[in-house]
Amino acid sequence: MMEKPNLIVRFFSFLLKVLVVLVLMVVIAIASFEGVTYYLTGSLYDLRELAGGGNDITNIGSSSEEQETEIDETNMESTLFFVDSADSGKEYIALNMLNTKTNVLDVLLIPTNAQVTVGQELLDDIQKEMPEAKNTVNIGDVARAFGDDKYKMISDIMENVTGLTLSGYDVMTQKNFQSFLDMVDTVEYQVDNNFSYRDENGVLNVIEGGQTELDSEEAVALLTYLDGTESEESARLERTNVYLQSFFNTLFAENSNSAIYKKYTNLAESGDGRNLADMESVFEALDPENITIRILQGSEADGVFTVDSQMVQLQVATLAQQAENASSSGSQNSDSEESSESDTQSSSSSGQDSKDYSIELYNSAYVAGLAGEWEAYLEEEGYTISLVDSYQDEGPLSTTRIVVTEEGMGEDLLTYFPDAEIEVDEIDTGGDIQIYIGTDSTDVGGEDGTSSGISDSEEDTYSSDEEETSDEESSYGYDDEESTTEEESSYGGSYNFDTDSAE
Repeated sequence: MMEKPNLIVRFFSFLLKVLVVLVLMVVIAIASFEGVTYYLTGSLYDLRELAGGGNDITNIGSSSEEQETEIDETNMESTLFFVDSADSGKEYIALNMLNTKTNVLDVLLIPTNAQVTVGQELLDDIQKEMPEAKNTVNIGDVARAFGDDKYKMISDIMENVTGLTLSGYDVMTQKNFQSFLDMVDTVEYQVDNNFSYRDENGVLNVIEGGQTELDSEEAVALLTYLDGTESEESARLERTNVYLQSFFNTLFAENSNSAIYKKYTNLAESGDGRNLADMESVFEALDPENITIRILQGSEADGVFTVDSQMVQLQVATLAQQAENASSSGSQNSDSEESSESDTQSSSSSGQDSKDYSIELYNSAYVAGLAGEWEAYLEEEGYTISLVDSYQDEGPLSTTRIVVTEEGMGEDLLTYFPDAEIEVDEIDTGGDIQIYIGTDSTDVGGEDGTSSGISDSEEDTYSSDEEETSDEESSYGYDDEESTTEEESSYGGSYNFDTDSAE
């Protein structure tokens, strides 16, 4: 009579254990899903929709306010420019950001095979022609799928990615683009490695490495050449960047603004109903010193260039603000140039206030987040930081370097960087002062110039961590194209927030 209760107890005890195990398995499954999701996307997701059988997943990781970057478009007119080749899609895509008040033009080169992540509403439109498409799409695939409507769709994608409102887009055929390049006889260019191409007659031509002068046919070959490496698109963009900067300088030196306008409007076709005839005043106001070319923020790994929307919007917002502030900076520089030598010497002895200037910060110490920390600190001190980037061409630097455009500038910054060296040089990135932060300035805000005690081994660690980014990138000016051996390269022209974000 006493065995029956024991059996019942054992049964329920066993059942309880089974239930506990099942619950634990469910908890582990959910936690694993959330963990993997957070690792891949940086945010958490609400699984309640999945429980209800729906396909919509609600992002609850961070608020929309945190994810969105405010961009001042008050005086900004943004357009896309395409060079189209009938056989291979777009050979060249650029985002043109023009400040109509200061006439500063920022050109962002866009990889033609870039992977971009789009919102659900835009994805619905894409899936009308690409039913298999996911929220991450390849621009090249979109171009091939949409035919005559590819420009409009890519424009919509770039609006989604950048956060900008585009005014429209212009298109040139590759032949017309070459005709536009013909406005200059040749452009000086340093070719790193030999490369070959076939001309319109099918004849194989070889351009040998070294300093050379490229004509329009050779330039098109250079800008479209892919070397077959894992970072071939990034390398192509680097070449394009360097060439176009030199091209524009030569173009404006050899031609009037009016002639450039007439040539452009004869060769380009505008989309979305824009009238190119209305752009004459824009061309008349352009100055090559106010034209800067960069690469859209992103990274390339295993031959795939991935665009980071949040980084791109930060890049765009910074450029827009920098362009808006250009007039006051220019006025200050102009006044300085007109001052006498005695005035300069007096200013040098007393020291100019760097708070009146636009400052660019470069992480040259290979310490993650260092430039960002200095940015926050100096802004609290009243300084204007227009750009934050990494600099790896010489790094890591042991001594902080402050680059100014004239004697007397930047001396007040020695309060924060007491061991820094001040150099007088030209700055072509739009800023007035550049600070290349070395390992002697890792003590953010410290006035004693002491380092945080980074050992040689630690420097090696930082260097190793940074090897995943391209050592070709530099906002101080793009050097010639170099092939990379790293598994992943990060490109952003003058911006590389990936290598200077706090961990």
